[in-house]
Amino acid sequence: MIAVSVGTALLVVGCGGEPEATNPAPKPSPTSSAPAPVDTPTTAPPPPPSSAPTTPELTAVGYRNALGHVDGNLARGVARVMNAPTLAAFDSARAQLAGAVAQQRGELAKVNGPKSLGSGHTRVLAAFDAFPSSVTTNLAESGETKTGCGLPKAAVVRLYQAKSGIRTSVVQLAQAVNKSVGKGSNFGTRMTPPALKPPAVLTGRGQNGQIIQRAGARGAGSLQINNNGSVDVVVVVAPGVPRKPQASIYVRRNSNATLRGIRGSYWVYFKSGESWDSASRQFTEGCSFSKYDDRFDGKYDWRVTLSPVIGGNASTSNVDPF
Repeated sequence: MIAVSVGTALLVVGCGGEPEATNPAPKPSPTSSAPAPVDTPTTAPPPPPSSAPTTPELTAVGYRNALGHVDGNLARGVARVMNAPTLAAFDSARAQLAGAVAQQRGELAKVNGPKSLGSGHTRVLAAFDAFPSSVTTNLAESGETKTGCGLPKAAVVRLYQAKSGIRTSVVQLAQAVNKSVGKGSNFGTRMTPPALKPPAVLTGRGQNGQIIQRAGARGAGSLQINNNGSVDVVVVVAPGVPRKPQASIYVRRNSNATLRGIRGSYWVYFKSGESWDSASRQFTEGCSFSKYDDRFDGKYDWRVTLSPVIGGNASTSNVDPF
């Protein structure tokens, strides 16, 4: 915008003469005024960066207390696993425990351990990271559906093995943590369950001299058995195949027993192993099956030793499971 100012003429009257015009005022020349200032936004300087809050360093006692808190939290998950009544319930509880271990590991990662611990805190976290692979390894046995003798594995045995596998992983985790922390650490005292009692089938044994099977009339023959081996044995007397015995008897390791009332001529079969299942009349682990190569005459009393002896006069051969 250009501002223009207009001047005025001033008339002065003198005595006795013509009016004399004064010198006209000079006309002002147009001038340009400076443009009005325009407000422009200005950027305020950024505030000085604030330092992020740091987690205070724990004392050695405080760190052990933090581990104790984790121990207590995991104890509930472990208890659910150990109390599972079925394999399906076990799998559900195991998945929950895996999540709890991961969550507690995350909480521990936020902890600022004492300087005196050195790299121990890192090793503690590594112990938690190793838990899933430990579980996979320790559950391998329970995942097998057959016994070592090729028989169907009982559900009660698989559940026992599965729970024992989790317990082993928990013990390994506690040991790794305590080793990382050092003296005074008792992590795991709450979450570690007591050892499980194995089901009867895994510790099963017949009584020495117990008759397992008997069929048909009795005779006058007898068979004295000396089992000086390291495993229990069931001796089967049969006129033909061992699955159709005349009689069978249980002989414990380092024991003797006599089977009486044998009739006619017969073959002598024997099977050995561990974990006797009385219901199926089978050893479920460490099985072997054999027979004497010569037939026995029931008119005589016989004595056999179920291990190689110097001067022995009877040979044996392996046979199919029975």
